[in-house]
Amino acid sequence: MRRFGGEAGAALAFLVLYLLIFAWMIWAYTTKRIKLRSRYSLLFFHVTIRVASQACGVVFGVQGFENTGVFLAYLILGAEGYFTLVLCAFRFLISWHQHNLPTHESWLEPREKDTSSKARWRRAIIMFILGPFAMIFFYRKQPMAIFHAALILANVAIVFGGSYLSGADFTQPDSRDTKRRLNIAKATRTSGQSVFLACNFLLLFAIVATIVGDKRRGKRTTHPTLILLTVAWIPLIIRGIFGVLQSGIWSLSYYNPENYESIGGFTARFVAIEYVLGVVTEWLACLLLNMTYFTSRSDPSKGEIAELERKAQNDEQVSHD
Repeated sequence: MRRFGGEAGAALAFLVLYLLIFAWMIWAYTTKRIKLRSRYSLLFFHVTIRVASQACGVVFGVQGFENTGVFLAYLILGAEGYFTLVLCAFRFLISWHQHNLPTHESWLEPREKDTSSKARWRRAIIMFILGPFAMIFFYRKQPMAIFHAALILANVAIVFGGSYLSGADFTQPDSRDTKRRLNIAKATRTSGQSVFLACNFLLLFAIVATIVGDKRRGKRTTHPTLILLTVAWIPLIIRGIFGVLQSGIWSLSYYNPENYESIGGFTARFVAIEYVLGVVTEWLACLLLNMTYFTSRSDPSKGEIAELERKAQNDEQVSHD
């Protein structure tokens, strides 16, 4: 068994940092400061995945490649963590739209006009038959549904590429099978990470469009939640760029034998790059999204919004009468 070195220490440090966020969210749930059915649920799911990922990182940092199953779990959980974090950022912006726009509706995710059981079954059947092509019929006017589908497909490509490459024999780098696996994994992982990066740029566009729209409605200052979302975008885009580079540049790859030490773990250089550009950026974005709790406490609640909508409908009926 290997000693507890820098790699395990870095994994442990961020395990503790994620556990602090995890504990805060558990406290917020139990004291009803945040609700289970809210935007924080997806963020809590992300934190849970990252806690599991960092725990695997600690075990791998100690055992090295004596336990390859833990290494694969670390890679897959890491990919899922980034996937959920990008979705979280969009969900938090949509929530701000729903609570603060005059219509209380997000243009990223407009409400369904027909919410009957029959309509839901019809959409489900067509989605099952047509798959992603069903977007043409039901979701072409719902940007978030399209983003969600694109992110899911990109996530599948990333996980497939990593899993497929793990079966390569790197003791024979010039073999036909190893080269084929490298080329396929590079294409799928780079494609998936590029979609994530593109969605990050679209996220910035959506945030800026929201801020500009707020200014046009006469708001002199930018809402602090939108400021936090903009700041959170910076570590997200750094993480996205690093993901593309890591997929396409062999010297940054997990599977490059030159990134391993003779005792079975990663080199100090590789650990530093991975944690500074990959783990730190995700943790900062997660922390900033959690901080929106403090900037959104004065936003109208869903109950208040529903009451205002009922009052508006009643006033409209009275005016027609």
